[in-house]
Formats: sequence, structure tokens, C-alpha cells
Amino acid sequence: MSEYYRYLKSDIYKLRHSWLLGIHLLFPVFGAALMLLYSHLSSVSELNKLAAFAQITAIAYPFVISVVCQIVAEQELQAGHSQNILTLPSRDKAIFSKLSILFLAGLFSTALCAVLFGVPFSYMTGIELPVRFFVIISIVLWGSNVMLYGLHLILAFRFGRNLCISIGVVGSLLSALLQTGLGTGLWYMIPYGLGVRFAESALAYLFNLQPVGIFENRIGIIFCTVVTFAAIGLAEFWFSRYSGTSSE
Repeated sequence: MSEYYRYLKSDIYKLRHSWLLGIHLLFPVFGAALMLLYSHLSSVSELNKLAAFAQITAIAYPFVISVVCQIVAEQELQAGHSQNILTLPSRDKAIFSKLSILFLAGLFSTALCAVLFGVPFSYMTGIELPVRFFVIISIVLWGSNVMLYGLHLILAFRFGRNLCISIGVVGSLLSALLQTGLGTGLWYMIPYGLGVRFAESALAYLFNLQPVGIFENRIGIIFCTVVTFAAIGLAEFWFSRYSGTSSE
């Protein structure tokens, strides 16, 4: 465990000089500002405005993950083609250290976005959002996308910036499509469709509305849990055999 904390401390120090923290601050600030502007200009109901915030955040999440995973990979690839990580005695702990930073930064960024949007929204509309709104929405949006960190980290190290971010863009577009009727009967088996659908169900729960697709949600939760652990395990396994080469 002490070795893991040593790797964690080292990664935090190295990533302080990267865009990782800036990205996790800029996206929530600009995202919340844009959604507040939309809420001010739109004539739809307050509940629909909250739904739009949750959906847009969920749709943007895959792209943001691809960007931050690329930042982490780039930092190692520039250090002599990942020689720093390749020479460590416990490569699995080193990779879990990087994933831990990404997980925590992602949760912080999601919660920040919810607060930056939710608090001004309450003043604008006169609707007092309960604390559980911020907690549940943040956890649902973050938790349904955790699996993507492991997958995109592998893509970033193996194939480089272009493919990693391209997959992130495609993932966000796919998330938007799966939110529509095209995703019915499919979304709960596709990682990019989970966040946007779970966010809708979370809002229904928060405002005591009749949830849609209870059976699909249950399957989606099981799928999300299994694939999340599988993705983390896959990342650990892949990096234990990583040779430091990239096709970019």
C-alpha cells in the first residue's frame, strides 16, 4: 500500500504541470454557464431544463474522458516512450494510481458542474434543489462512465491522441443517439448509452415521477457494474504487458 501511495504522490506532482486540472475546471465552468444561459432563454419547464443539463453533461462525458486520458498518456509517452512506467517494480499499482487520479478528478469535476449549475438555477427559478439532487446526479453521471477511463487509457497509450479522442467524439455522438428512440432496447448494453439514460431515471426518482424502463434500468445497472470492473481489470492486465510502443 505504501508503494501505491508513493506512485500516487508522484503522479499528482507530475500532473500538476499538465492541463489535467485545467480541463477538469474549465469544462464544468463553461458547461454550467452554457446551460444556465439556455435555462434563462428557454421557455420549457424547469424539469425539462434540469433534464437538458443532465443529458448534455452525460453526452459530453465520453469526449472529456478521452481528452484527460490522452493527457495522462502523453505525459508518460513524452518521458522516453513510457520508460518511467516500464521500469517501475509494480506496474499494476502505478496504473491504478493514474486511474485513481482520473476517477477522483472526474467525480470532483462532475460535482462542481452540478453545483455551478444547480445553485444559480435555484435562484433563477425559485425552485430549491435538495442536496440529494447534487449528490445523486453527480454519482450517477460519474459512475456510469467510470468504465470508459480504463478503455480510453488503453487507447491513448496504444494508439495515441488521434484515435483516442476520435473514439471519444464518436462516443459522445453515440450517447446522443442512444438517448432518442433509436436507443430503445439497445442502450443498456452499450457503454456510451448508460450515462444519459441513467441521468433521466435519476431525475424521475428525485422528483417522484414514474420511471421509464425499470427492467432496462436494472439490466443496465448490472451491465454497468460488470463492465466497470472488467474495464479496470483489463487496464491492469494490458499495462502489465505493455511494451511502451504506440502506433501514433
